[in-house]
Amino acid sequence: MQALLRRRINFTRCMMALLIVLTVVVNAQIVVTASNGALVGQGNYALVILGSVGSADTSGDLRQAIQLIEAAGGHIVHVFPPHVLVGTIPPAADPGLLGQAGIVQISRGEVDPASVESYGPTAVAGVQAWNALFANPDRSADISGQSVQSADLVDDALEPPDLPPGFAQEESTLSAKSAGGSVPGYYQTSDFMIGDVAVGIILPESDGSGDPSTEDWTAEERQLVYSKIVAACNWWAAREPRAHLRFFYDDHFSSPVPTSYEPINRPHSDQGLWIGDVMGKLGYSASSYFTRVRDYDNTLRLAYGTDWAFTIFVVDSSNDGDNYFSDGYFAYAYLGGPFMVMTYGNDGYGPSNMDAVAAHEMGHIFLALDQYYSARQPCTRRSGYLSVENQNSQYGGCSSNVPSIMRGQVWPYTQGAVDPYARGQIGWWDTNANGVLDPVDTDPQVTLNAHTPNPTEETTLTYTGSVTDIPWDSPTRPDATINTIVRVEYRVNNGDWQQATATDGAFDSASEEFTFTLSDLGYGRYNIEVRAINSAGKVSATYASDSVLVYDPSKVGPFSILVPYQPDPTTTHQPAYTGIARNVYQGAAGMVVMETDFIVKVEFQVDHSGEWLPATAVDGSFDSAEEEFTFTTPELSPGIHTIEVRAVNSSGQMDIYPASDSLEVASQEGGMYQVFLPLVVKSR
Repeated sequence: MQALLRRRINFTRCMMALLIVLTVVVNAQIVVTASNGALVGQGNYALVILGSVGSADTSGDLRQAIQLIEAAGGHIVHVFPPHVLVGTIPPAADPGLLGQAGIVQISRGEVDPASVESYGPTAVAGVQAWNALFANPDRSADISGQSVQSADLVDDALEPPDLPPGFAQEESTLSAKSAGGSVPGYYQTSDFMIGDVAVGIILPESDGSGDPSTEDWTAEERQLVYSKIVAACNWWAAREPRAHLRFFYDDHFSSPVPTSYEPINRPHSDQGLWIGDVMGKLGYSASSYFTRVRDYDNTLRLAYGTDWAFTIFVVDSSNDGDNYFSDGYFAYAYLGGPFMVMTYGNDGYGPSNMDAVAAHEMGHIFLALDQYYSARQPCTRRSGYLSVENQNSQYGGCSSNVPSIMRGQVWPYTQGAVDPYARGQIGWWDTNANGVLDPVDTDPQVTLNAHTPNPTEETTLTYTGSVTDIPWDSPTRPDATINTIVRVEYRVNNGDWQQATATDGAFDSASEEFTFTLSDLGYGRYNIEVRAINSAGKVSATYASDSVLVYDPSKVGPFSILVPYQPDPTTTHQPAYTGIARNVYQGAAGMVVMETDFIVKVEFQVDHSGEWLPATAVDGSFDSAEEEFTFTTPELSPGIHTIEVRAVNSSGQMDIYPASDSLEVASQEGGMYQVFLPLVVKSR
């Protein structure tokens, strides 16, 4: 399909090719799809009409309606801004949705396009696409083109010429992965086929000011192009519900963009002339036509709030005898974007099979490689965010040989065939089988700012923190996440989870700051844990935490421990003591060293009389909340003595109950006294 060199294939070769296809799929499961790309039998499609939008930010109005529908169990797949939505909605939800978020109509059958003319041409085109594709979703596909007489194929997946280092597709050409940010960057317009996608549809119209004009778009042709592109997008959405695909269409087909060139009469290599021209007409003026298209894609991404964006250029070829450019190309795409090109007739495929052509080229936009033989793509070539090999290629002895949209032709499209390796290249692998596709199986990492001071006298504590969704680590491409943080929760002492508040008012981006307040706390210790949940439903693998003591200041003061002197009794008349003094809180949480004050002095006294004498700090000075001390007593007379120690903190508080030790000092005249209660005898 694709950049094709036009050579006629005789009837015998066509039949041989068909027999080969049939041989490959003899034992394959056949999954027939409808003309809208959905699985046959898949129902509940609905058309939603939104009335007058309520603000200048039409994307915001659309989002409100979409969120309401999805909260009711539906999923919007197609958005024709700002008035028309198409998706699956449970019929029972209709009454509750009508009248909400600007929803004025929900239809499940054909709708008169004239009824939405007041909403503009995009609404009319959206309704016409609905009538053609979804009003009867069980309708079988037109598979008359499965034996399309097309030319020999060459690789239609092209490498973008303007990518910076780090975006190479083949592992062998990549020396180092560039850093990248947490969200897709300027060049990352279609890294994996998951999430919301903006689709720019541009139909160039030659005006005769340069090349002679030989083609003119008709209204019917334009609508067919639009409907076929929508069908191709829907085909991909139906292949993988876990991708939650949603397409926003930017309309430049209802009013084709004038150009002085007639593209179909030129080689595809002249694309820079007419693409640069039409993008200039749309207001994009960069020197490179690739940059002009990238600027347009990123403008769409910002305007509609999508994760990805790409552009489809469709060249009119109604009057052209072969429906391809003068060098044999008719459909091609750039791996990873920013655009793809098709002709109206697409060589032998014809306009009726444009959806199959568009679906194949969309695979390239999201980094899937060609698999048909003449593309000569080796089995070991890697592509995609997950860096997956091309093991279903027909070129070489690959490990897989199953039908796939990336092998070209119409039959795989009508059968809904995507092989596992192409799925991996567009990001549709779930390696841990948890129901979340790998590129969005990410971890929201939480940081909680510890409360200071800790311990604290405050009984109302306000916490702040931040959370960032950590991207899946791509082996080759810059890491990026399309997930957003949707909720941050906290709990206290293993209690119920409660919701924190986004600092900016809403949890809606990949990185968020949050806050929450704990009020009316009693004295005691509180263990706080925080977790985050992202838009894929993933919960933080590790909770952030803090442990804070709320204390009664009346129960804070110095506390001393005196190490009992050994041996006891002793013949030493000036024993040296050691001990430790701490500033502590003594409450329900136990004894806790408090940094609120520090020890400034330790004193000792002998036998409850006389002056208190100073002890010495082991580290040279008393200046912290916990201090080791030492002292040597004055000379003690034989007998039993009591040694007491007290500490003083920087607030002037003193030990209420001094630490003490009772020590017996033996006589140095005639031996040592031993006590044998109740008598005292002198040893000889």
